[in-house]
Amino acid sequence: MEQTVYTNYWQNRLSNVKKEHGSYENEEEAIKGIKAWWELHNEEYPNAEFNRTNSGALEIIYQDDNHFYRIEKRTIEGALPTRKYTLRKPGEVEALRSKHNLHEEAYLFEELAEPYRDRLSQAMADSTKLRNYVYDNEGRPIRKLNEK
Repeated sequence: MEQTVYTNYWQNRLSNVKKEHGSYENEEEAIKGIKAWWELHNEEYPNAEFNRTNSGALEIIYQDDNHFYRIEKRTIEGALPTRKYTLRKPGEVEALRSKHNLHEEAYLFEELAEPYRDRLSQAMADSTKLRNYVYDNEGRPIRKLNEK
């Protein structure tokens, strides 16, 4: 089953980096995902510019012309990943902390306060991704769980 989705990308023109953040059912949800990411990072961009490109993509220039988000409409096969998450059991959390030798200021998704988990779910739009990162105490991703 094909469906149309709106995917967020963060881009840096200087270093030619493009990172996918998540895909959403509509453009409004994609914008909410970007704003949730800003909230997690204690960032506010009241003067962000929303520009529609000739291809129909929406670019959100938030700091300068070299750093922006781009929301692209595309077609995918199958369903969007679910944003609903199930938490690991306390024993699993402790085992993962031990396995990855996490310091006391690094948190697994399950250890974060619910408002941070909800913002992350909105920002990343994929519950599988959420469980694959280590976070700081304010819900900001530090690194992937399997990276050193």
